[in-house]
Order: sequence, then C-alpha cells, then structure tokens
Amino acid sequence: MKVDRFIFCILISIFLISCKKEDKKQESIFVRTWYDTEMVIPYMASLEINKDHTFKFTGGACTASFHSYGNWIEKNDTLILNSILPKECFQINEFGKMCYSKEEIEKIRFTKTIADCEPKNDNSFENFKDEKFYLRNDSLVLKKDKKEKCTEKEIVFFKYKKQR
Repeated sequence: MKVDRFIFCILISIFLISCKKEDKKQESIFVRTWYDTEMVIPYMASLEINKDHTFKFTGGACTASFHSYGNWIEKNDTLILNSILPKECFQINEFGKMCYSKEEIEKIRFTKTIADCEPKNDNSFENFKDEKFYLRNDSLVLKKDKKEKCTEKEIVFFKYKKQR
C-alpha cells in the first residue's frame, strides 16, 4: 500500500512539474490598429501597436505617402513611441510637429535618413522621438509639446476607420 502511495505521489509530482506555466501578463490596452480621425480627404493614416512592443505607422495624402516603424513602451497610462531609422534613403519628417519657423522648414527640406542621398519617390519617413500618447475615452491622443502653441489642433487616432 505504501508503494502505491509513493508511486501515486511521484506521478502527481511529475504531472505538476511538467505542466506549462501560463503567461499571466495582461495585454496592453494600446495593442491594436488605430486610425486617424482627421476628416480632410484624401488624407489617411494608421498606427499599428503590436504585442511584441513594435509599431508600424503608414499613411498618405494625394500622391505622397509616409511610414515609420519602431518600438514602444508603456509607462503608467502613457504609450511612448520611438522610431528606428531605415537604411534606405527617405526624407525625414518629425512626427507631431505642427509649427515650423522658416529656418526649420529649410532644414527639413534637406534632412534625410542618409546624408546627401536622393530619395527615389515622395515616400517620407515620420520620425517618432519619445512621442507620448494617452487614452481619452476610445481615442489615442498625442500629448502636445508644451512649446507647441501655434494651433489648438490635436493628433487623435480612433479604434475604427473614419467614414468618408
């Protein structure tokens, strides 16, 4: 009888040890594809926040298009995005900036992912540098830079594509 109990205990122990522990980490509330809310046609953009802490941003207007990709972290209730610069030649735009001085506009015209390269088309790279977003109801909202005082306009993404 003692041998049967011993074998039973060993089998239960082996069974418990071999059970795979489930990852109980809760998925971030930011993980999903977000869509721009700007109603100006033909502008469109989407921001894909992936489980593996990467993101992809794509969009366009008229014949021009833009994209970005990189990594994200979540700090408290804030989503923070940082781009990884591509190895191909693109003109770089600073994501989220709405007000530019004349000097900044001239500088932007010549800012590329590779110095002195010539982009092949109108596809530009949107550079996210510690861009912070928060949730407001069902929307993902870019936290405005305190220095950005020229416009009341917000950059907002929503869970669903806008209706045209």
